[in-house]
Amino acid sequence: MKFLIPLLLAALWLPGCDSNQAQTNSLELVVPKHYTVLKSPSPLTINGKADETSWNLAEWTDFFIDIEGDTNEPPFYNTRVKMLWDEKYIYFYAEMEEEHVWGDITDRDAVIFYNNDFEIFIRPNQFQPYYAEFEVNALGTLWDLFLARPYRRNGPVLDHWDLNETKVGIDVDGTLNDPSDIDERWSVEMAIPIKPINAIDRGVQFGAGNMWRINFSRVQWQHQIVNGNYEKKTDKDGNRHPENNWVWTQQSAIDMHRPEHWGYLYFAENPEEEIQKDELVNEYQLLFHLYRNQLDWKNTTGSFTDEIADFGGPHFSVNQQSMTASVQVTRLGFELTVTNSERTSLTINQDGYIIKSP
Repeated sequence: MKFLIPLLLAALWLPGCDSNQAQTNSLELVVPKHYTVLKSPSPLTINGKADETSWNLAEWTDFFIDIEGDTNEPPFYNTRVKMLWDEKYIYFYAEMEEEHVWGDITDRDAVIFYNNDFEIFIRPNQFQPYYAEFEVNALGTLWDLFLARPYRRNGPVLDHWDLNETKVGIDVDGTLNDPSDIDERWSVEMAIPIKPINAIDRGVQFGAGNMWRINFSRVQWQHQIVNGNYEKKTDKDGNRHPENNWVWTQQSAIDMHRPEHWGYLYFAENPEEEIQKDELVNEYQLLFHLYRNQLDWKNTTGSFTDEIADFGGPHFSVNQQSMTASVQVTRLGFELTVTNSERTSLTINQDGYIIKSP
């Protein structure tokens, strides 16, 4: 491959480099954030205020950052989240600074991010491609949907997947849809039923000691006031200004549908409980780094490659951890495998299904 030639030539000139020995490709990949969600001692009343004493048990997340990461300008409004769970629900409370709280979408399962909104993304099994998404605006209008796989693999959106036991509470510190004053914030409190989330993957257990992948997004539009009403801001040609996308843990792209970048949510009974955290974080990130490269390769060349050298392999150092990788083309697509120094492997296919071995 053309772009490999300079790398091979450079290797010949490195001091002490053995040209017969494969080089290691060193990568610094972003490690997603993690959060330990504690069990609530009692059911919560969902009113948007998080005023029960149970909420005092929950830690705040970090304030949200730009979706592409800290290298971009930080959000001009703060957003943070806290979480709890019990046998029936997982609870969320999001607090969002906002000078102008507004919304005009009232239909269930409409495209809520056309308003300013708060979004939750849940993947109960990180080895499977499917996941759930919830979006809500300041009116409390809900869009809940199921995706069999991410959009990059033509994942269908199932809008009719309605979790009717979901509870939504909204509180506004200010006045909703009133451009004549300055507001302080709006908040969302949600109770999402556990049973249908767990049913996404029947092999996943729920409760203390288990882990989900999760992320949050806040979509924020610039606005203009026309005839006393809020509208999304447009330029002189009538084109909408782009929205801001703020998240808990960075996506490294303007794309929430990269579940490999979502954070780790660990369930615990109490703060003293010892958490067994995922030990394959770097392996997982390398696996998807190569996976995205393979999809890009197909988009550029028209076919998948079975040469791991096309992606800088087979030897990698990810966040200073050594591992190897391999790839093979199959009748249906491809399989990529990442193996660490302890011989633990993760293998992914073209649709995002993952197998761990041993």
